[in-house]
Amino acid sequence: MHDDLALLSLVIEAGSFTLASNRSGIPKSRLSRRIDELEKRLGVRLIDRSSRHFTATPIGIELARRGDAIRTEGDRALQTVQESLSKPTGSLRIACPSSLAERAVAGFCIAFAIRYPLVTVTLDLSDGTKPSSMDSYDIAIIASGSDLADADMIARRIRHAEYVLVAAPSWLDRAPEIREPADLVDLDAIDWWAGERHAQLRLVSDTGEEADVRVRGRFITNSLSVAYKSALQGLGMARIPITLCRDDLRSGLLRHVLPGWRPRTVSLHAIYRSRHSLQLAGRLFLDELMQHLRDTS
Repeated sequence: MHDDLALLSLVIEAGSFTLASNRSGIPKSRLSRRIDELEKRLGVRLIDRSSRHFTATPIGIELARRGDAIRTEGDRALQTVQESLSKPTGSLRIACPSSLAERAVAGFCIAFAIRYPLVTVTLDLSDGTKPSSMDSYDIAIIASGSDLADADMIARRIRHAEYVLVAAPSWLDRAPEIREPADLVDLDAIDWWAGERHAQLRLVSDTGEEADVRVRGRFITNSLSVAYKSALQGLGMARIPITLCRDDLRSGLLRHVLPGWRPRTVSLHAIYRSRHSLQLAGRLFLDELMQHLRDTS
């Protein structure tokens, strides 16, 4: 019975017996016969089908969901056995924000590839948002909380990133007096978080107050590294991770724009598809990356 439900899930997911046969290698005649026998045992129609028509019935869809869970558990069990007998192999495709990759992840990826020579690692640099197609990646590291509302994805938090609002002394000398968030309205900002002429900047005070301020995009880029360099050159104020500009604040190359207020802390998440559990290489990568980030933070 459980095997038949798994086959039903396979057929309905494929959308035809022919495609299901091509994907699974199971002869089309055997798939059709097993579904026929399942329908007879249950006394219900699971798939309405003819030479030109293939539609799953509501009860067929519900049973296919159960069958999908059976298939997933079976795949995981088989994978566990195979991995216990082998080392991590295959390809691992990672998307990572360019600034994080340059500062921490690139070196880790190189060491990971050396440590596991049977794994081929691909590291693509991104702007920190969810890739338009996750089919190209096993894991994507993103910094935008809004991208996490996806039922087909699993998100694993790997790090918090504390940001500060900074500017070069030359820009602050030219700017009006800044004593409260309202004084920032329509001032020049280096905009890498919205990509538009004007952007909303949400600030949080040391006492927990929040303020939304509309700033003017003086220089717009999708690269945090470019935004950081632009701030150093005095183009405007910028929202920068404290780990990236701590030394500049100490030396005076950058200064806090509004002491006592800061941009919201951002959480970095690793996301991957929930329907296809990570292979051993992917799980090792995440576990070891989290430990690496803890050790180097």
